[in-house]
Amino acid sequence: MAVPIPGEKVKGIFLHRPNRFQAVVEIDGRREVVHVPNTGRMNEMLHPGTEVVLSRSDNPKRKHPFSLTFVNKNNHWICIHSALANRVFEEAVLNGRVDWVSGKMRREVPYGASRMDFQVEGDPATLIEVKCVTYEEDGIAKFPDAPTLRGQKHIGELIRAAEEGYRGAVVLVVFMDFVTSFTPHDGIDPLLGAKLREAASKGIPVRAYTCSIRFDAIRLAREIPVVF
Repeated sequence: MAVPIPGEKVKGIFLHRPNRFQAVVEIDGRREVVHVPNTGRMNEMLHPGTEVVLSRSDNPKRKHPFSLTFVNKNNHWICIHSALANRVFEEAVLNGRVDWVSGKMRREVPYGASRMDFQVEGDPATLIEVKCVTYEEDGIAKFPDAPTLRGQKHIGELIRAAEEGYRGAVVLVVFMDFVTSFTPHDGIDPLLGAKLREAASKGIPVRAYTCSIRFDAIRLAREIPVVF
């Protein structure tokens, strides 16, 4: 099983990114403004002339019919559709490929001033925060690729929940298949890195998984070491 990525796939050439939500791409010799479904910087891979793959939507209400979905980095395809990460993890759990999760899962569960991505039934319950990873350097996956106050807040809430008796876990879903390990990107967001280390020191597992990538679908593949 895998999570489908809908829409006809069209290759293009990245030209520039006027803002977080849009990119200008050359498709069959014409320039097209496309949607970018990832608010991260992605400066390390979105260079003018980079080959990309777009998904075309038939929804007439969309402002932009194309979404930038895959980026070619050093002959490896990276999926940048970050909203798919929760679905990819959930699909793997439901199909028995994540052996440390058992019990009914609920999505978007309120806790404190946040919503945790998942809660797994149990005594105690387990709160799980999922992050999508698209940054790679020298074969190592890193998160984040831009400072994230939201990420710091969510990991902080997870730590507080563990102190109150919940179980917790952080899952890094790496949207590529060629990396060998994960480490926090301290050069971008040292506070987020500190929160991940604090979580691990308090018994909250921090786990990372690569994904198998096809243009029509994506699925959780293998667990990789987390190096602090």
